[in-house]
Amino acid sequence: MRSVQIRDAAPDDASAMGHLHVASWHESYAGLLPETLLADLSVAARVARWQTILDAPAARGVVAVLVADEGGGLVGLASCGSQRDATLRTAGFDGEISALYLRQAHQRRGLGRRLMRRMGAALMDRGLSTASVWVLRENVGARAFYERLGGEIVGEAIDPSGDVALVEVAYGWRDLSRLAKATSSVSADHSLTTHVANPRIATPT
Repeated sequence: MRSVQIRDAAPDDASAMGHLHVASWHESYAGLLPETLLADLSVAARVARWQTILDAPAARGVVAVLVADEGGGLVGLASCGSQRDATLRTAGFDGEISALYLRQAHQRRGLGRRLMRRMGAALMDRGLSTASVWVLRENVGARAFYERLGGEIVGEAIDPSGDVALVEVAYGWRDLSRLAKATSSVSADHSLTTHVANPRIATPT
């Protein structure tokens, strides 16, 4: 098994990230999201979105964009930044985990934990002390992962996508130093596609 490097994403990673983004949704959300919604996902749109973010992350409040690189092929990605949700910001959560995606074959190998640790450190380096993440309510594996890392439910939102109202749950950490400690002890990842199809939540803006 080849080792996986967690590194900062570069602008020329955008194409691979867009393909990974869509592939991970199909793998993790089959049966959880409407088939029509998954079928409408556009690789080109995701590539363009990640390219825009990577070209000027600070302009969009993005603190870090990371990739899990296995021998030159991307198997995971993550991003974090300033809090975008006004309600959570008012509740005291100044940072946000805005994306965390892993290919299914690379879950339960500790990569999600490593990505979370790096994001927590990046947010603290920018002076942010708390963070939240949105996850589909029915994504039991991802929810268990965040709970194992000490995340607590701090919000809920309904996203009407097509004919189905999707319920999202927000997990929060009021002390990012505790997240750093938790990621040092958790040994496995579970279904780490964290977000649903709401553009406000699914990718950094």
